[in-house]
Amino acid sequence: MAAKTSSSESPARPPRRTQQERRESTRRKLLDATIETLVELGHARLTTVEVAKRAGVSQGALFTHFDTKAELLAAAVEHLFPRLIQDYLAGVGARPSGRDRISTAVDMLWAAFQRPELQAAIELYVAARTDPELQVALAAVDGPHRENLHRVARELFPEAADAYPEFDSVVELALDAVQGAAMGGSARPKDPAHRRMLDALTRFLRSAFSPRSRRPSKRRRRD
Repeated sequence: MAAKTSSSESPARPPRRTQQERRESTRRKLLDATIETLVELGHARLTTVEVAKRAGVSQGALFTHFDTKAELLAAAVEHLFPRLIQDYLAGVGARPSGRDRISTAVDMLWAAFQRPELQAAIELYVAARTDPELQVALAAVDGPHRENLHRVARELFPEAADAYPEFDSVVELALDAVQGAAMGGSARPKDPAHRRMLDALTRFLRSAFSPRSRRPSKRRRRD
């Protein structure tokens, strides 16, 4: 007969986290709390006291991870951007395969810029105009982020990226156009001009990537 297991035996305890794991967990909580506070209160009303409270840590603990408020804000944006890119790619991939890829990419880009998290991040970029410390902190994040955006564009449109000499410039133009319209949309959220702008941008991208815009092939010289 099998021996009975004592009901008093306690379940095995999960392994204790290392100091590094605990530190990374606290950092993530602080970054998530920063984004949450930005969305709900905005940059002007965000304080490190409020962020620490939402993260469940002391303000002193916050400053063991980030030397300044500007560094915290930039790190939060850096933490947010990959998640937005992942969601964008998932959204593009979820659309019917037969649909015009350019139209889908533009529509999903507009949808991304309507997200409160990204609008909160844009608010930081506006605030950086008069905050040199924040400007420097965001500049260190923005360069790699723009590179990631161009990488995503090349993954979505590999043939166009290879064939059209102005591909990167056109991608930059599209990003700035949608971002600018999204900022204006904060005051005019239901302006029908936005839809017309997106349609015009889609037509422009189709024209820019049309066969006549292809990189001229090099002809073989005759001896």
